[in-house]
Amino acid sequence: MKCNLLIFLGCLILFSCKKDPPNSIIYGYEYFPTDSGHYVIYDVVDIFHDIVLEPAHDTNRYQIKEVIAESIVDNEGETVQKVRRYIRESDTMDWAIQDIWTMKRTATTGEVVEENDRFIKMVFAIAYNRSWDCNALNNEDGLDCYYESIYEPYKVGPISFDSTVIVEKQNFTSFIDFQRQYDVYARDIGKIKSVYKDLEIDNFDTTDIQKGAEIFYTLIDYGVE
Repeated sequence: MKCNLLIFLGCLILFSCKKDPPNSIIYGYEYFPTDSGHYVIYDVVDIFHDIVLEPAHDTNRYQIKEVIAESIVDNEGETVQKVRRYIRESDTMDWAIQDIWTMKRTATTGEVVEENDRFIKMVFAIAYNRSWDCNALNNEDGLDCYYESIYEPYKVGPISFDSTVIVEKQNFTSFIDFQRQYDVYARDIGKIKSVYKDLEIDNFDTTDIQKGAEIFYTLIDYGVE
């Protein structure tokens, strides 16, 4: 009787072990889509500051459309996607090709080549304890990035997104400098917002701008064509 009980308990433990699913990792690849035909459209605000010039604060507004095009093989023998970038001054005008970038999603990184400089935009798997130098593959000064927010809802204008991640790049203020950079990515869409500020300020006052640049990308449309 004791022997039969031990056999029953052994079978029960073995069955339970087989039922337990293996641990799976959520990498987050869907926040950096690479599907051909996928597009995003942004309203862009580009501001140049210099108090010794006229105007001291010059603002340009336009729209950018990025379309993932055909795949090609890069110099490293890996498959990358072309990104065709179009520009127009307003939604009443036709698109004009501006430039062509490339993008690549590997098992561990999401990379974009912009004007011949390669940037690591994301790393996988997405996690709060991940940090990386987004300039590690170019000649720019190092810039440490990390995930500030993961899988949280976010709203851009009238558009709500149920799951986004925020890549924090810079958040520095001193007596004379203000530097702020971050990107927001949404699931199955990619980048939905980007903020870049590199400013000279006076007396810690971020509104008293002496010189520098600000660029804001705000998603207004997306889809597949």
